[in-house]
Amino acid sequence: MHLQSLTTRLLRYNLWANERLTSWLMTIDRHILYEKTGSSFGTIDRALQHILAAQVYWHALIARGEMNEFNTPVREHAVDEVMADLVISSQQLVDSLSVLNEQQLIESIQVSDSTQSRYEYILHVVNHSSYHRGQVVTMCRALGVTVEIPVTDYDAYLWWIENV
Repeated sequence: MHLQSLTTRLLRYNLWANERLTSWLMTIDRHILYEKTGSSFGTIDRALQHILAAQVYWHALIARGEMNEFNTPVREHAVDEVMADLVISSQQLVDSLSVLNEQQLIESIQVSDSTQSRYEYILHVVNHSSYHRGQVVTMCRALGVTVEIPVTDYDAYLWWIENV
C-alpha cells in the first residue's frame, strides 16, 4: 500500500471514529457531558473541545505551514456545536490531506522544536484523537453510561470498510 493510500485510510478512519463517537454522545443526556470526572480535561465536553482544537491546530500546520497558538478559548455549554465541528474538522482533514502526494507526505516540516515528515504528523493527529476518544469512553463509564458504547478501534474500521 502506498503512503498516500495509507494516509487517506487513516484520515478516513479518524472521521469514521469521530462520527461514531459523536453520534453516540448525541443520545446521552447533555448534563452528563458537563459533569466533572476528575479526568485530564475534567468533563467530556472539555475532552471533545481538546480533540477538536488539536485537529484544527495540526491541520493548519500540516496543510498550510501555519503555526498558531494552541489556546482555543473554552466554549461554554456548546457541546452540540463542538461535536458538529469535530466531525467537520475530521472531514476537512480528509479533504485537504488526502490529496497530498508521496513527496509532500515525506517532506519534513518544522513544528516548534521538532522536524518530522507530514506523514508522521498526520499519524500523530489520528493517534491523538484515538487516545482521547478512549478517555471520553472511560469518562462515560465512570459516570455510569455503559449502554451501546461504540467500538472505534482501527480494526473495527477495517472490518466496516470491507463489510458495510
